[in-house]
Amino acid sequence: MIRTFFFLLLLILVSCKPSGEKQSGQSTESIPQTATVISSFDGSAAILLQQLRDQGDYVNSRQYPSMIKPETVYSELEGNILIVDLRSEEKFSGGHIKGAVNVTMEKLLPYFENDIIPFQYDKIVLVCNGGQRTSYSTQLLRLMGYGNVYSMRWGMSGWHSDFAGYLWERVISSDHQEQLVPDVSEKPATANQPPLQSNLENGEELLRERVSTLLSQSPKDIFISKTEVFENPGQYFIINWERRDKYEAGHIPDAIRYKPQGTLGIPAEMGTLPTDKTIVLYCGTGMSSAFATGYLRLFGYDARSLSYGNNSFMHQKMLDEQEVLSWHPYTNEMVQDLPYVKVNN
Repeated sequence: MIRTFFFLLLLILVSCKPSGEKQSGQSTESIPQTATVISSFDGSAAILLQQLRDQGDYVNSRQYPSMIKPETVYSELEGNILIVDLRSEEKFSGGHIKGAVNVTMEKLLPYFENDIIPFQYDKIVLVCNGGQRTSYSTQLLRLMGYGNVYSMRWGMSGWHSDFAGYLWERVISSDHQEQLVPDVSEKPATANQPPLQSNLENGEELLRERVSTLLSQSPKDIFISKTEVFENPGQYFIINWERRDKYEAGHIPDAIRYKPQGTLGIPAEMGTLPTDKTIVLYCGTGMSSAFATGYLRLFGYDARSLSYGNNSFMHQKMLDEQEVLSWHPYTNEMVQDLPYVKVNN
């Protein structure tokens, strides 16, 4: 009888506990009721994503993004390394790294498949004028499984001042830094599937088809200038591809921050991207955003990388805040003045 009384008393006490009180081990975070997410891709996007995951999920690995400094390349020139220069024949003839071969971007995949045995090299380093095209190309080749490919930071502009004068030194500016805002813009509460469509059902074949197509496209379809973006920013879905503190220090109006690590290959994150609008990604230099652009275009998004990133429109701000926010403003210190050769040498 006494035992029954205490049992009833315990039930009354538990039932009177305030409903808003958190139970032990219960999450304190809540998902907005209006938010919709997708946990997986459908169709061709699902096939492609599984193929990339089976190959190691490069974009979510420690090797991503695979860039290498000019001075490191120089120190390894006598080793088992191949330099592939993507510049025009004219630029290549005017000066290139000793031992480099000249292969344009659209011929890159056939070159890897038919002309060389890629894995006989410790490193294959792609070189261009300013590190934009090679970042994009390196992304695609890495996704194909070529795990020894690297993009040289700053391109030939970082190799010698003779090349920096006609590219990086000309593109840096502070023209739009007064237009930047600190306001935080939230990701859309949408659940879009990637726009990729293909009749191919084999993941390896689908991946190769996509990479071949993307490497053959014009740079005008891949990159976008600061002028185009700032003339009408509302025309684009703008992604700030930076750390949170850098984003909050000032960004293009209405730009939304996406994590460089924790977005690509994750359906719930990629599902917030629009399929009916041009996506513009930007970072500090344009190099990391070019990597990300390659991935999004692989899945059919109309994505473009803002050439030269923050350096092209807020260079002075980057210099002023370099110690606090560890920006990467282009300066003469990036130029190594390393030896190069010409075709007639």
